[in-house]
This record gives sequence, structure tokens and C-alpha cells, in this order.
Amino acid sequence: MLQSHLQETYQYLLDGAHAALSATPSFVPFGAGVRKTGEQIRTTVDLHWDSSTPNDHISGLIAGLRADDSQTGLMAAGLVFDMASSAEKLTERALCFHLEAANGRAVQVIIPYKRGWENRLVYGDPQLSEVPVEIFVNVLPE
Repeated sequence: MLQSHLQETYQYLLDGAHAALSATPSFVPFGAGVRKTGEQIRTTVDLHWDSSTPNDHISGLIAGLRADDSQTGLMAAGLVFDMASSAEKLTERALCFHLEAANGRAVQVIIPYKRGWENRLVYGDPQLSEVPVEIFVNVLPE
């Protein structure tokens, strides 16, 4: 069941990032999660984009997801950002997803992308790696 909540969160983030990139060259990082009630949530940080960095947004998103977990309980949570907007010398653009399950395990998924014919997004092969938890920090891995 936990795996399905991670998949739902990933799909929600991917769909949102794809829609944002289809409309604009980049987007502000955002997060999502699944509450213990089964409710899908979206979280954003209200920072001025011109005076803040993507890392400011990511830190704020993590803090917001931690707060939501402590108040209502989350089963899965994650965030997505456009790596091209967070690294000046990045030659290949990529989406970076940080996904966590309430069991204290986390993965990072990086999906390279480019703009193809008629500005359509073309995605490369995803790269998956296990990473340290950032959201469910009070949970020990199984």
C-alpha cells in the first residue's frame, strides 16, 4: 500500500512539473503528499522568486511537509524542482524528484529533458538512487 502512495505522489509531481514546463521555461519548486486519510495534498512556499533561491524553496517545502506530517500524518511525501534553475552551469536540463515513504526511506529520481519539435518536452531515462530522508526524519528505516 505504501508503494502505491509513493507512486501517486510521484505521478502528481510529474504531472504538475510537466504542465508547468509546457507553459513556461521553468517553474517554482513544489511538493505533494498523501495524508493518512488518503487525501492528496499539494504544498508550495510563498517566497519572492526574484529574491530567493531554489534551495530556499526546497527548505521551505521540507519544513511544510514535516509540519503537515506532525499535524495530520502523511504516508508519503515529496517535492520536485527543475535542476536547470538551480545550477548555472548545468548543460542538460533535468527534473529532480525527492520522494519519501513514512517508513523512513527516500529516493531521488532525476529525469533529463529537452525541448523537441514545437517546443514539446522530450524526457530521457530516469535515474533512481536511494538518498537520506529529509521529511520523515523521526522515523527509523525498516
